[in-house]
Amino acid sequence: MLIPGSMLQNRYEIIERIGSGGMADVYKAKDKRLNRFVAIKVLKHEFSSDDDFVRKFRAEAQSAAGLSHPNIVGVYDVGDENGIYFIIMELIEGITLKNYIEMKGKLSIREALNISVQIASGLSAAHEKRIIHRDIKPQNIIISRDGKVKISDFGIAKMADSKTVTTTAAGTVHYISPEQARGGYSDERSDIYSLGITMYEMVTGRVPFDGETNVAIALLHIQGEMTPPSEINPEVPKSLEKIILKCTQKKPERRYSSAKELIADLRQVLTHPDGAYVTLGSAVPEGDTVVIGDALSSIKNKAADSAAAANDSGSSRKAAMEETLPSMDEEEEEEQTRVVPKKRDNYVQDTENERYVDEYDGDDDESSSGKGAKIAIIVGVIILAAVIAFFALRSSNLLGGLNNAETETEDIETVAVPDLTGMTVEEAKSALSDAKLGIKAVEQTPDNDDGSYTEGEIYDQDPEANTQTQIHTTVTVYVYTPETFELPDVSDMDYEKAQTQLESRGLTVQIEYKKDSSVEEDHVIETSPSAGSKVSKGDTVTLYVSEGEETESEETEVTVPDVCGEDLDDAIVELQNAGLYYGGSSEEYSTSYSEGQVMAQSVTAGTKVDKGTSVTLTVSKGEESTTYSATVSVVSPFNQTYVDSSGNVQTVTEGEVRIVVVQSGMSTRTVYDQQTDSSSLPATIDVQSTQSGSATVNMYLNGTLYDTSTINFQ
Repeated sequence: MLIPGSMLQNRYEIIERIGSGGMADVYKAKDKRLNRFVAIKVLKHEFSSDDDFVRKFRAEAQSAAGLSHPNIVGVYDVGDENGIYFIIMELIEGITLKNYIEMKGKLSIREALNISVQIASGLSAAHEKRIIHRDIKPQNIIISRDGKVKISDFGIAKMADSKTVTTTAAGTVHYISPEQARGGYSDERSDIYSLGITMYEMVTGRVPFDGETNVAIALLHIQGEMTPPSEINPEVPKSLEKIILKCTQKKPERRYSSAKELIADLRQVLTHPDGAYVTLGSAVPEGDTVVIGDALSSIKNKAADSAAAANDSGSSRKAAMEETLPSMDEEEEEEQTRVVPKKRDNYVQDTENERYVDEYDGDDDESSSGKGAKIAIIVGVIILAAVIAFFALRSSNLLGGLNNAETETEDIETVAVPDLTGMTVEEAKSALSDAKLGIKAVEQTPDNDDGSYTEGEIYDQDPEANTQTQIHTTVTVYVYTPETFELPDVSDMDYEKAQTQLESRGLTVQIEYKKDSSVEEDHVIETSPSAGSKVSKGDTVTLYVSEGEETESEETEVTVPDVCGEDLDDAIVELQNAGLYYGGSSEEYSTSYSEGQVMAQSVTAGTKVDKGTSVTLTVSKGEESTTYSATVSVVSPFNQTYVDSSGNVQTVTEGEVRIVVVQSGMSTRTVYDQQTDSSSLPATIDVQSTQSGSATVNMYLNGTLYDTSTINFQ
């Protein structure tokens, strides 16, 4: 264990331990070289003595360091010192998704979707680099104070399977995939399974499988039947339930093949909560089917009838086809009612989705090939019947009407859909009216709301911009509307926990202290606005925090310390230690203070003020650099006669011209040096300097000074 105040690698000052897991401790530290706070994960002593484990620890950490994504905790470095093996990571101020779920009971559908999309985005970036997390669970998901979702512990879960199963299984086995539970091969779809279990917990407030032992829970993942989330939380949309069920299929091949595919479905839930875009793969179990032979005979007979009709002429052909086509619809109805396999003991029927799921997820037996052959025959015969019917229709000119319809479609006027993003609805109406298109406005908050949109602004559209579409088509525009929600009641809660909870919802929190004998010290008395009020992300909420009961001896005033010249982080700590509230900072240029130092404070040092008074700080941006300009008028040395040392008259037509600027207090600069002639020599040259004032310009031809002048930088 590292001691607060100690240094690691003579660079990282240990502040405090902020977490502990099965194989590592996590510390908050300050990077003295880059002046920033970081998180340091330190391998526990019992694992650091295992050379093989340490080697894998470092290799996987270095691999994780190659990941750079907004939804993945950044890994800066990995190293060791005196037998201490550690990883330097991005410090995220926030809470784990597990704590957030426990705090709220269950999440709203919008929240769960937003968090799920961000987790899947991080997994997609990792999977593209062939890195599998293998330990996705709410404990490894961090929600920062600004609402950003981050996946942590990349690279460690891979090697933890064989070394930490006894110490970490209790926190992991609830989210483990069936193939991991069996000790088999795992890939990207194993992460998708664990994400599906995490999504289930977000919307229901509990895990789908639980038991008295880890082995019992693991067996449930392998062969247990999951209670549909909508039975626990009726607010879960049908589409989201299908997404969760698809993620948590027993067989990997029935799950989403990639995180990108999962994201595409998640993004449709809010706009199409009951849509049928989620396809659930179904197992075809061994068992008898009803009148399958009759079905084959019927389809063959229909095909023969269609072929015979193709050989007839005129109205007899048409009449034959009119008799055949309705019977095909009847055949399809019959098909839906009879291709339902009989239930087998090791299959669980999902009546809602009309499918059977293999309960044991084992390998297909020999009868699978027979089943596949039957299915292939059925599909082949249906396709053959359809082809024969198609050509019969063509030969009897019954498709003539369709061909005419196609010709008419080609004549319909089409236009390019204009780009409407950034417009208001009124502006979009005008633009679409000019293009002979209609409009449907949908007000909602996007899943990836990063605060960059303006209320009432169109942020998306369907169809997309520049898509060719028929005139009079209705274009759906999505208008940004900030998400509003009820402010939770945090009264009587410790103010730090209340602040974390509110900031995780995207709110800005201010603290004000008040005397209140009825509320415990450092606990929230009330909020402004009050609990239950409608608020949006970015709104400011004031927490009124109890200072406890006032006594005669208690000091109600404090002295404001002088924090000018200190780094911002140190100044904030000093203000808080003095009983004052840090109210934010601004930046200005300064010639007296270095960049990052406090150059001014809103309350003068030494002033007596009430405890909890807010103090704002002004931080130096360093000295502002100014550029001064001047123009050099170039004097040409060419086409002028002179007498050389031998008394001969010479005319110079070309040569090397060099122009040098000499400024007091500045280095001498050559602003032109070139072999040239009168036609190529510039008339003027613009030069810059960081210092104002005059400078001397010397001009040389072939190394001989031929002109001197003065310029002024201003």
